[in-house]
Amino acid sequence: MNIELDGIPLVKTEQSQTGGQIEVRNVFNISTTDKRDMIGHKIPGMEGDVFQNLGRSPVVISFDGTFQGKTAKENLEILRTKFKQGTPLPFNSDLSGAADITKVLINDLRIEESAGVVASYHYFIVIQEYKEPPPEPVTPPNQDDSATQWQEEKAQKVVESINVLIGKILDADSTPKTGMTVIASGNEGEFNAETDDEGRYRIENVPPGKYTITVDSEEYEGSEEVISVGPGEEEESSEDSEEPGEEETGEEQPSEE
Repeated sequence: MNIELDGIPLVKTEQSQTGGQIEVRNVFNISTTDKRDMIGHKIPGMEGDVFQNLGRSPVVISFDGTFQGKTAKENLEILRTKFKQGTPLPFNSDLSGAADITKVLINDLRIEESAGVVASYHYFIVIQEYKEPPPEPVTPPNQDDSATQWQEEKAQKVVESINVLIGKILDADSTPKTGMTVIASGNEGEFNAETDDEGRYRIENVPPGKYTITVDSEEYEGSEEVISVGPGEEEESSEDSEEPGEEETGEEQPSEE
């Protein structure tokens, strides 16, 4: 039989060179308890219970033992210290039902000293299989702030990089002017578009800046409007020499991706 607790053999016989025994360790009255936790759930209106398997309980091993010899007291004091600390201890045994146990906790330890016998001790010990607790779940970091920041940065880039000028050209009778060429001129270049059947025009991808809106027609010669495109800009309008009957509007709208 082999039983070792924290590297201390609990079964051992050591003899001197003359054949005398100088240290003896024995265990006896070994008891092993191995069970499975089950719980019954009663269901109203039905006979019997529904059982739920909660898994196997830790194996509990109890036994008596003796320590005799020059290191008996020292080894028992080591076990007592481990018991007080409550730390898991390495365990090795060929006991039936406990051969696969590698770590245990000491639940109970009682030591008796034999009267009139030097370095002879009797003890009773209860050890329990130690199971590593499952790792604590890792809570993912809150991503709300980073998502909000990403959204704001993305929207800002859209506003700064993609701008649209829209407007409508009408004649003196408020009739939409179709096929008119509208020109937006600024420091970033010149952009143009033609009006549709409703007199509307749309100029996309206009870089931020100020633009002068004119219509390429003698009918609207001298009429213009100044529009600012980009964040933080204020729209300015100039209607120098505007001819009666002309209505032209320009406004900036950031497009969505």
